[in-house]
Amino acid sequence: MAAKNIKFGMGGVFMPPAELNAQAVQRYEKSGIDFVAYWDQLCMTFPRSIWTPDIVPAAAVYDIDCYMDAFALATQAAMVTEKIGIGIVATDCLRRPPSVLAQSFLTIDHIAKGRAFFCLGAGEIKQFAPHGLPRDKPFAHMEEAIKIIRLLAESKVPVTYDGPIWKLKNAILAFQPYNNKVPPLMVAAGPGRGLEIAGNHSDGWYCYLPPCGSPEWYAEQVKIVKKHAEAAGRDPEKLMFGAATTCLIAPTEAEVDKATQNLALRWDAAALVPGPDAWERFGVKNPLGDWSYPRDLIPMDWSREDALKIANAVPPEMVRKLRFCGTPQSVADQIQPYIEAGFNMILVGNYAELVLSGDWGDAMAGRSVVTEMYDIIRKRNGMTPSGTA
Repeated sequence: MAAKNIKFGMGGVFMPPAELNAQAVQRYEKSGIDFVAYWDQLCMTFPRSIWTPDIVPAAAVYDIDCYMDAFALATQAAMVTEKIGIGIVATDCLRRPPSVLAQSFLTIDHIAKGRAFFCLGAGEIKQFAPHGLPRDKPFAHMEEAIKIIRLLAESKVPVTYDGPIWKLKNAILAFQPYNNKVPPLMVAAGPGRGLEIAGNHSDGWYCYLPPCGSPEWYAEQVKIVKKHAEAAGRDPEKLMFGAATTCLIAPTEAEVDKATQNLALRWDAAALVPGPDAWERFGVKNPLGDWSYPRDLIPMDWSREDALKIANAVPPEMVRKLRFCGTPQSVADQIQPYIEAGFNMILVGNYAELVLSGDWGDAMAGRSVVTEMYDIIRKRNGMTPSGTA
């Protein structure tokens, strides 16, 4: 069997002290992780009202909404490492105009010496409404932002651009990409307009698994992106296909079962879904109704009483259906069909560590089950195991 080329990532550390992020990314690099990723957001997805030690042991260690700037953290990571890829997955194209994004992207890639990549998304309402910011025509902003970022990055002279959203006149970003190569720009989006933008203009597609859909669904979306790329005169085989995966991974099934019963993670299984299809494909209605987290989720607006009412309405078995749950071997088995469907870039968020231990050291040690799972996937796909940290 020919070895597959799959990239394996870990999330960076987003809370103070900043040294934790530097230490973590250095540990990831030594353990053979391919990339570290940062989310450009102002808060997380759990309601503060239920982020309490009696429900989430990690709440005794850090505030869920204490979220440092992704661009600064990515810069720090680039400065303390030599090989590991540095990614922003994702940032939106509304809070920062494309010229500012282009400047930031190219600067980070210069500091990383060509190791950076970036995902552009349509934004989430929790980044906008609480701060008095509009979120209008997000996909139109995304498409035009990619065009402008490339235009500025690839031009050595002032450029003029007349688009439906932005108009540039003699705009310039004079410093060129590192080694004259624009860092990869991917699109983070669900099906529909996002796939068209990804195929027509970007270097790949990023989504959220498993809530977005089954392996069969994923294979169909990969085909759609490639079809758009081919129609646009681009090589579809050069595109990257990745995903952020929400997992509950633990050494034993008993620990996994305990995590699926946790009320915060039951809330999460209802709230952190891209749309009603995530539940309806199992013949079950989401207790939140016609819900899409980018459009509807503002965690600070949820009282403890209301959030727990939703959590209690989510059966633990739905947590298992909407998350990759199990031991490292079991989760590797669940992810493999997506790899066969075209998935070649994986980022794991292991939420089990939030509820099984309140100690940050234990949480970091919990990354070892992710590394173990990654090595199982590597061996299965003809790749060289990374070893352990």
